[in-house]
Amino acid sequence: MMKIKVEPLLMKKGQKVAKAAIEFTDDILKGFHLVGFTICDDPVKGLFVLFPANIVKEVGKDNKTFFFLRPSDANQLDNLEDAIIDAYEAMVGAHQEK
Repeated sequence: MMKIKVEPLLMKKGQKVAKAAIEFTDDILKGFHLVGFTICDDPVKGLFVLFPANIVKEVGKDNKTFFFLRPSDANQLDNLEDAIIDAYEAMVGAHQEK
């Protein structure tokens, strides 16, 4: 199992509105966090998630993006993005109700 933690940015940075992490709650990964998710809000695309990645720069070559999550099925990323956005919207909704 896992728990999604969302933290809004104090000041909106461009399209970036929040950051998120996944906390693992059982098995061998219990207590570990996967950080580096960024929630963005674009006027055209709406809410979307940037996944943890690193850009590898090689002299004389094109930059390569190295993604830390590699799903075995493309739908898995969509499902994870939906879960992160749901957690963000629940947090924002709870904050607005106060």
